Amino acid sequence: MIRAFATGLRVHLVHLLRSPFDLVAILIWPVIFASIAYYLIGTEGSTRVLFVASLGAAMMMLWSQVIVGSGFSLDQQRNQGTLELLVAAPVPLVIVIAPVMIASAAFGIYGLLVTLAWGRFAFGIPIAIDHPVAFVVAAVAAIVSIGLLGLIAASLFVLSRAASYFGVALQYPVYLASGLMLPLALLPAWIDPLSWVLAPTWGYRALTHASGGGGAWRDIGMCVLLSAVYLVLALPCLAWFERVARDRGTLRLS
Repeated sequence: MIRAFATGLRVHLVHLLRSPFDLVAILIWPVIFASIAYYLIGTEGSTRVLFVASLGAAMMMLWSQVIVGSGFSLDQQRNQGTLELLVAAPVPLVIVIAPVMIASAAFGIYGLLVTLAWGRFAFGIPIAIDHPVAFVVAAVAAIVSIGLLGLIAASLFVLSRAASYFGVALQYPVYLASGLMLPLALLPAWIDPLSWVLAPTWGYRALTHASGGGGAWRDIGMCVLLSAVYLVLALPCLAWFERVARDRGTLRLS
């Protein structure tokens, strides 16, 4: 199963690196997200605030790449007739689907690099990372936890032929609930508990604290904890949706 997982990870990363759509998206959207954030805050504002805004824009791109990119990927596999072969493979479905999510999240690192480079060269925002080791660990923890959060959504994607549309619809609610678009203090109080169970919240906090101020390890620990919770929840969800699709015989045209 480890070999199947590693192969799936490698194949999907190669696919993303050769996809004109994904390459253009990963270069354009981080620039758009970051520029909007800079002008909303004010380009004459504190460089630290603008750098934190860069991290928020990068985290938005990371989530978009997972939830939208993976949705399109599964739709493409369904249209090409390969999804049935993946489900019929002699390994658990989670081993087949998880690499798609993790690879999409890892590909989102390009968005982080593009965002930081855009802020540095277009707006003069210095790239100041006080704790580089914690920053790298936080980035890896964010990739894994967001990828596994997408794995739960993938359970629905397997059953529905509208996976890409579900992915698009799930972008902005998570942006808002994670505090990536607006500070959570400006949102209703009932959103706070919701933000605690979303990986982008803790991934963003971990990167922010690692870049300056310290205290990132608690946030990294939350990413690890949520990763385990997501995996435990995703396993029965994937098994149930797979069984439903098999029973109805509608995997191809569901």
